[in-house]
Amino acid sequence: MRKGVIVAESINKIAHDRDVTRHAELVAICEAQATLGGTDLADCTIYTKMEPCAFCSYAIRESRIARVVFSLRSPIMGGASRWNILGDRTLSDSMPEIFAPPPVLVAELLGEEGDAALGKSAPIAWRILRARGLLATPSPHGAVVDPAHAGAVPRKRGSAGAPEWLMRMLRRNFFDRFGRGNAARRKSGPRAGNGVKPSP
Repeated sequence: MRKGVIVAESINKIAHDRDVTRHAELVAICEAQATLGGTDLADCTIYTKMEPCAFCSYAIRESRIARVVFSLRSPIMGGASRWNILGDRTLSDSMPEIFAPPPVLVAELLGEEGDAALGKSAPIAWRILRARGLLATPSPHGAVVDPAHAGAVPRKRGSAGAPEWLMRMLRRNFFDRFGRGNAARRKSGPRAGNGVKPSP
């Protein structure tokens, strides 16, 4: 979601696409980047039923999503509960050109409702996850800002945030085009000399 507007949404497509990388969060991130025309999702919030796994959490950090909201904690696979990928400042301190500071993290928003929705949509998977301790029981107190992320603040633009603004411009105009996937080449299509023969 960006500025109150849903940019992309998805379900888990692993079974449908026969591809283990098609987690719902990753599919939504890909669709949001295509819709917005760039890799930087710094103005966005991602909402999920379950805490993003380590795989998805890394993609969230690299796409620079500012806020992560989820219903159910995942103490075994969670990118915040088990591995502190969502809160790791080493990523952003070491590579500020790529990673933003940790996102604001809101855990257990509508936890009971999320648990019920997961149980209804995927009852067998829900029972297995519960039986193996992969889902934490929702707190009766409702949503909380995760203590590890209490210091995270929404990223602002303007003169006070000039370094962040500058880094965003560099990412958009340099790193994304030349260092992270050749976005400019994708827009213009394949070129001769890159293993592709020109059209006759």
